[in-house]
Amino acid sequence: MDISEYRRQFEQEIEQAAQQPSFRDLVERSGRGAAPDTAPAGQAAAASQAAPADDDLTAATAVLRDDAADEQLRSAALQVISRAVEGQPELIDTLVEVLLDTRRPEAVRLEVLDVLQQISFRMAAFPAKRPDYLAALRSLVDDRGAELRRRAIGILAREKDEYVQRRLIEDLESGSEALVPTEKAIQYLGYDIHAEYFPLLRQIAEKPPTPEARAEAVRLLAADPSSAGLLVTILSNKNESPDVRRLSAIGLQSADPGQFQEHARRIVLDDDEDDQLRATSITGLTHFADPGTLSRDDELTGRIEQLRAESSSPQVKQATAGYLSRHGT
Repeated sequence: MDISEYRRQFEQEIEQAAQQPSFRDLVERSGRGAAPDTAPAGQAAAASQAAPADDDLTAATAVLRDDAADEQLRSAALQVISRAVEGQPELIDTLVEVLLDTRRPEAVRLEVLDVLQQISFRMAAFPAKRPDYLAALRSLVDDRGAELRRRAIGILAREKDEYVQRRLIEDLESGSEALVPTEKAIQYLGYDIHAEYFPLLRQIAEKPPTPEARAEAVRLLAADPSSAGLLVTILSNKNESPDVRRLSAIGLQSADPGQFQEHARRIVLDDDEDDQLRATSITGLTHFADPGTLSRDDELTGRIEQLRAESSSPQVKQATAGYLSRHGT
């Protein structure tokens, strides 16, 4: 983007911002009687990015605590508080209080959670508040709101929180799905996988409550060499879904590269195999198999050349082109 185009875009954004109602405008329209803003529109738009005045902050806090406030006004109030929190970290406590108030609609609490997450990413002083914030999130693990519960668990899982990991394992072992669906619980455990989780994941992969749960379990078993046998069993069974077979191939590549090379070769040579699984196998061989072994495998090279010329699958054609550029004669 040249400088004139950048300037034009910037001026357009300023003009659009100037047309947006300020927080005080919204408060006045709601009948709350805030002091009028007499600044020109352009100045008001610029000021909206600065720390809010005390009267704006007082009004915003009142709006946030008002269950009857409309959505636009509440969103504007949250932005006022978010801009003020750098200078007044105690506002985080106000936000957490609203977040934990089970009398509030879930949509309101979710919006507050979004703001708290934004603050946690940008605010240098937030680490001092982090223990209280994480404690608040732990209290949401059993919240009645399914989406709020899921969001809180996801944040804690990314923080590698021991409490939420333990609760997720308990949920998986009981099969209750009291916290989140099984596939989501497995995804969240994947943020900090532990060896002691693998027996449970193998059990889910072998007797899954849903296809989605099985796929997530197979995905995580890539980190477990002792699960290579199970991955081979899934990969070798043409009655399995193509998606879970591809996941097992990718997992086997990590869990046991030698077995992956053997089974990937067989898949490439098999005329009756799924095209996407064949493409996955060729790509894995291209980048991870022993080059010396491949250079002596005339049968495999010939088959890949044939697939390059005859396959109707774009994925297979792309994979074979990559293989031949690296290992072709």
